[in-house]
Amino acid sequence: MTDTDPQEALEGDSFAKRLDFLCLNDPRGPFTNPQLVRRLEELGLPAPSSTYLWQLRKGKADNPTKKHMDALADLFGVPRDFWSNDATAAAVTSMINRLNGLKSSGATGEQLHRQLKGFTRKLGQGVAAESLVEQLDTLARLKDAGVTADTLSRLKDARVTNIAMRAVGLSDQGLNAAAAMIEQVRRLEGLPPEPSSTPDGQP
Repeated sequence: MTDTDPQEALEGDSFAKRLDFLCLNDPRGPFTNPQLVRRLEELGLPAPSSTYLWQLRKGKADNPTKKHMDALADLFGVPRDFWSNDATAAAVTSMINRLNGLKSSGATGEQLHRQLKGFTRKLGQGVAAESLVEQLDTLARLKDAGVTADTLSRLKDARVTNIAMRAVGLSDQGLNAAAAMIEQVRRLEGLPPEPSSTPDGQP
């Protein structure tokens, strides 16, 4: 995570600020302009030149084509209206900020990127952004209660999301109890204890 304030990416309607925010804060990044061009090409997506991408990020060029805007949104795993819709940009910025916060529990950039893409699909299906942000807050609280990314990564993404949805609204005491039950199941299945954590979340 960079020191960039996520909210700065939302000031005004600047495409440059939003693009630069994604480049700096993508869970797999940060990305340089040549790296982005290479990733776009590897995925078979329309790729601008590295120089033009630099101009877009710096606001030196303010006329990105729709094909490049869509390609960049797809690469970052965000909705295509991220560039033009302030509400979408605010919600996605909050999600990215929270996803990056899970890195301290051992989650990889690729895992977090897949989670972001899953949330983007749910936004497209009409799921309220506030609900998805609350799920991420609950995942963070589960992490604080002692459930590490190693455990969550053993589950399919859909199940992780379901755990978060069912845990939304639980008190800290309830989340500690959930963490303790997960630890008990690990023991029953012969798995080692969670590293450097206990069910009550104390070091």
